[in-house]
Amino acid sequence: MLMLISSLIERFSGQSYDLSVNTRVNRAGDFSAEKYDGRILKIEGNQARVCWPAGEKTVEYLRDLVQIDEDPVLH
Repeated sequence: MLMLISSLIERFSGQSYDLSVNTRVNRAGDFSAEKYDGRILKIEGNQARVCWPAGEKTVEYLRDLVQIDEDPVLH
């Protein structure tokens, strides 16, 4: 029920996150440590389950995640 309420608040608050499952992300750290090169496993409301290198899995707020650009650079 809490996830439903959270999803509705996010939907009508105007916040939009362009993240999807299997997207590579970094976590920006305001008051917590930064993390690098994670993959989104699941998105529920405004939270995502993320797998980090070495197998650590955490639940992160979407607002704290930054997408890693995977477009190849041609030289």
